[in-house]
Amino acid sequence: MPTSFPGIASRHAGRRRVDALADTLVDYLAGERALLELRCCAPRRLSALIHDLARPLPPPLERALARGLNSGELADWLAPAETLMPVMMRRFDLDAEALATTPQAAEWRVACRACPRVGTCWQALRHGADAEACRAFCSNAEAFTAAGRESTH
Repeated sequence: MPTSFPGIASRHAGRRRVDALADTLVDYLAGERALLELRCCAPRRLSALIHDLARPLPPPLERALARGLNSGELADWLAPAETLMPVMMRRFDLDAEALATTPQAAEWRVACRACPRVGTCWQALRHGADAEACRAFCSNAEAFTAAGRESTH
């Protein structure tokens, strides 16, 4: 009598993949539904949630917001240069207020407003990503690094 049943193990592995896919779909739909309800029924609340980078959010909603920001679907809900850029500058050890009137700050704001990864940035800043992690997606990372070098001289 055989001691293992490869067909049964294979079916269990397949079932786990199906369960994981179903869980992912349920998570996705929960986030999208919450986002839809906020957009329709509580737009001020949605705006407050988007602008408050410290407020904990249910993971499905946070992921839905990040997707919406990245896709441009929520572009009218967030001004990244005003909300995200000062926080990002602090990640790079820059004083956002002191640099706000410098000529390069206008260029940084333009780049930030045109960023295709606003949702990625928003989510990373919510989770306390450091400058090194932000270099992977921030269009101003090199400029912020250079500004930091200039300010230490």
